[in-house]
Amino acid sequence: MAIWEDLKKYGNVAAEKAEELGKIAASKTEELTKIGKIKLEILQLEKDLQDCFTDLGSYVFNSTEKENVSNFSGSDKFFKLIGNVKDLKNNIIDKENLINNIQEETNKEN
Repeated sequence: MAIWEDLKKYGNVAAEKAEELGKIAASKTEELTKIGKIKLEILQLEKDLQDCFTDLGSYVFNSTEKENVSNFSGSDKFFKLIGNVKDLKNNIIDKENLINNIQEETNKEN
């Protein structure tokens, strides 16, 4: 009977460890899923940022080349494009901070 008692004791310990590992795995999976989604959003924002830089560069080049503009201080389109660049950069920073927060929260839980 002593062997049976030892098996029950070790079986309970193993079950507790398996449950604990299952919770950790589920938590990590949830973290990675959230982070993966945010990273995809960052990639889209970075693509949008590159498109915005392309638009800005084209506008500046064409204005300089065709209209001989060298000062854009009165150009609403120029400042709109600059504003878009700043907004996109800030959105990317916010998403990166969100990833850091998710990682910190998960580390605190584990």
